[in-house]
Amino acid sequence: MPQRSLRILIVDENAVRAAILHEGLRVATESSDGDAFEIHHIRDVANLLARIAALDPDVILIDLENRSRDTLEQMFQVSRLPRRPIAMFVDKSDSATVKAAVDAGVSAYVVDGLRKDRVKSILDLTISRFHAFDRLQ
Repeated sequence: MPQRSLRILIVDENAVRAAILHEGLRVATESSDGDAFEIHHIRDVANLLARIAALDPDVILIDLENRSRDTLEQMFQVSRLPRRPIAMFVDKSDSATVKAAVDAGVSAYVVDGLRKDRVKSILDLTISRFHAFDRLQ
């Protein structure tokens, strides 16, 4: 029986960064035995919660170049949706953003690590950490 594709949502307003994530997932699919990904991309974060709910992704990969208060608040709201693994990519880190990300339920917080050859391992880590914390609850 064929395995269902993992539905992955990339949230990033920057098309170049999103392309790096997409390419990393494509390469991972081609080089693996069973991984299959259905990839969606949201560029505009307006109505983010409704759009995430409509897509119902298995995993969310979000790049926060613009860490505005509104964007972080939306991440808190995303965490209130049915729980799912979330990886957040940031170019710079500060303690307030780290705390907000942890409070929002982010499974992996990656600082300055957006490279296509790392995407699959970050995805695996995100899912594994999510399941490990989920079992503790």
